[in-house]
Amino acid sequence: MEITERYEHINLFDGLEELSIFHISDVHLWYSTAILGKLKTLIATHKPDLIALTGDYYDLPIGAHNFRKFLIEVSREYTIVFIKGNHDRLYGRRISNLLSGIPNCFDVEEYMYKYRSKKGFCYNITSWKNRVHLPCNSQEKNIVLIHNPEKIKTEELSNIQLILAGHLHGGQFIFFRTKDNSNFPACLLYKHCADRKQIMDTTLIVSRGLGDTFPFRFNCPKEIVKITVS
Repeated sequence: MEITERYEHINLFDGLEELSIFHISDVHLWYSTAILGKLKTLIATHKPDLIALTGDYYDLPIGAHNFRKFLIEVSREYTIVFIKGNHDRLYGRRISNLLSGIPNCFDVEEYMYKYRSKKGFCYNITSWKNRVHLPCNSQEKNIVLIHNPEKIKTEELSNIQLILAGHLHGGQFIFFRTKDNSNFPACLLYKHCADRKQIMDTTLIVSRGLGDTFPFRFNCPKEIVKITVS
């Protein structure tokens, strides 16, 4: 399976920053670990500063065990922030908690992680659920992870500069992109079915994911998103 590398850029510090984020979402592991091997190769090649994961890592319990091994190995060299998706909760806490307690791997669902870049800039990273605890500080930037972007409330976006999301898989079938760069026909059902949107002062980046429970796609390649912050 080929993985498309999609590149996005966002200017948060007037070009003074040099931060690279790998955004990974919707792996949907069953038994095979082939995709994890390819991910490790991509990570080792690009050496991102930060890895952000936005949910749905497995469809079976064996996938949870395999994804835990992946996190343990990758987090030895790279900082990881993540939230869980709806599929990650299918088998209860005993399975979903396999992703917890890994050094240098931070579940930000109920927690705010403060990350300082090599250039000295500070980021507050948390979940949509926990966004009310984000500080308002002009010297720091706030990043929110959400699994399903359809849960975003536009009127509650103040003080959030960047949102990373997954869940929609790009619609899995893309016939064309509309004038506002939404994916048709899925955009008829999902208002945020697009690769990227600007909502007032907030940039929303949505990953098309790396796997599907029902593996049928058209013109919608599986991907990782490499985000450069400047």
